[in-house]
Amino acid sequence: MTNEQMERKMEFIVDTLARVAVNDEKHEMRLSRLERIAKLMVNAGRRERRARHEGDERLKDGMREGDERLKRAMAEGDERLKYAMVELAEAQKRTQESMAHTENNLAALIDIVRQQQNGRSNN
Repeated sequence: MTNEQMERKMEFIVDTLARVAVNDEKHEMRLSRLERIAKLMVNAGRRERRARHEGDERLKDGMREGDERLKRAMAEGDERLKYAMVELAEAQKRTQESMAHTENNLAALIDIVRQQQNGRSNN
């Protein structure tokens, strides 16, 4: 092999190594960029998961508060209903007493009218 052939082969090897080095650097840059993108995606996923978890917790808290308000409203409604039922029972009792009194008065009036009519019939 001549010096000239040796130099061409060495030049070819140097050029090839230079291209490999440039390609390797390009691949390293791409890999670094992909790693940054992957980190960004992981962080975005974590933020989304955290936001959803917080939203779920707020929803659960809201549902608990709604349940408590509903229970309180139902208890208040039950108390008002009990009070109204007592009032209604008392009013019914007063009505029955009044009707009994009215019936007694009416019976007495009927007796008076009969006695008066009987007294006229006998005369």
